[in-house]
Amino acid sequence: MIQSDSARMRWSLNHQRRLAASGGVFLAPSILLFVAFLAAPLLYALYISFNNWSMLSSPTWIGLENYQRILHDDIFWRSLRNTVVFTALFVPAVTILSLASAALLNQSIRATPLFKALIFIPIITPSVVVGVVWTYAFQPELGLINELLRSLHLPTSLWLGSPQLALPALVIVTIWQRFGWFMILFLAGLQDIPIEVKEAATIDGASSFRSFVDITLPLLRPTLVLVTVLAAIGAFQVFDLVFVMTEGGPAYATQTLSYYIYTKAFRSFDMGYAAAMSYFLFIALLILTLVQMKLLRPTTDS
Repeated sequence: MIQSDSARMRWSLNHQRRLAASGGVFLAPSILLFVAFLAAPLLYALYISFNNWSMLSSPTWIGLENYQRILHDDIFWRSLRNTVVFTALFVPAVTILSLASAALLNQSIRATPLFKALIFIPIITPSVVVGVVWTYAFQPELGLINELLRSLHLPTSLWLGSPQLALPALVIVTIWQRFGWFMILFLAGLQDIPIEVKEAATIDGASSFRSFVDITLPLLRPTLVLVTVLAAIGAFQVFDLVFVMTEGGPAYATQTLSYYIYTKAFRSFDMGYAAAMSYFLFIALLILTLVQMKLLRPTTDS
């Protein structure tokens, strides 16, 4: 009996080792990809941020000088301010618009699949194509937007050539491109809410507005947190439309932090300083995400 129990334990241990080995074999490709394309570049970028490196010679250790440069770089702080303004304009607008669109499409309206497809098309359109099309639309003389304003006898603008309107114009284009993705997320959240809850509120005499505010929104909070976090991260990292449409102009009016990092890295070849700013951006995004999750997380009654 003792020998039988001992043999059973040995078999169990050997079986667990085989399972662990099999799991390790299946996980190995993912671990290698993670190390090669994420962990190693992140660690190397951290090392480069403490160096002066132009990619044409060996890195030279300079300690915290790149981080000290950030404190005295006016263009960096201008870029950070533009990024914060862009985020402050983009996140509320795209959240409200995508939620309203999802609530509309969640109703039993005709041709809903067609509407979903049309609204989702911009998100799968390459950003270069989106940027080029909207750049022509914002042209002062022959652009579609100014032509529409002239037809309505409204004042026109330089749009991308105006230091005051260039950044809001980029916000409009970014909302147009990305709100379809957030709309799909909200639509999935709305369709996950049990219909019995809404019917109970209707029976209790709650209006559609009160039912949406008091029942739908609280149940939709996890999706709301996801959308706002993703929207804020995307806004803080905006680069492609800036690169295609304005290149940071006019007069640094649309220079975002990501675009400034790109110019320092691949135009000035100041890789150490670009790496330092990248880690600043990483810390800013981490803090922003934690604050959003703290403010929007569900409250529990004690």
